Amino acid sequence: MPRFRIGERVGLNGLLREMHGGEAIGTVVSITPDRHGMDGFDEYEIVFADSRKLRVRRFQLTHIVLTDDESHEKASLGS
Repeated sequence: MPRFRIGERVGLNGLLREMHGGEAIGTVVSITPDRHGMDGFDEYEIVFADSRKLRVRRFQLTHIVLTDDESHEKASLGS
């Protein structure tokens, strides 16, 4: 079962985060399960605000927690 869902905001870990600087947060747009059933190797396609796309494995990602301001903004956009 995928750790992240489509539409969820995620951040890059480790060296990937350093390589992408402050633009290390994106949104999951597709998920490809690992063909051997190893969840840590599920592949996620991430889209960034500047339209860049990146395909990474689950172990290269981390959860992003929305701040109160972002939660309010998201709620107002949904109405």
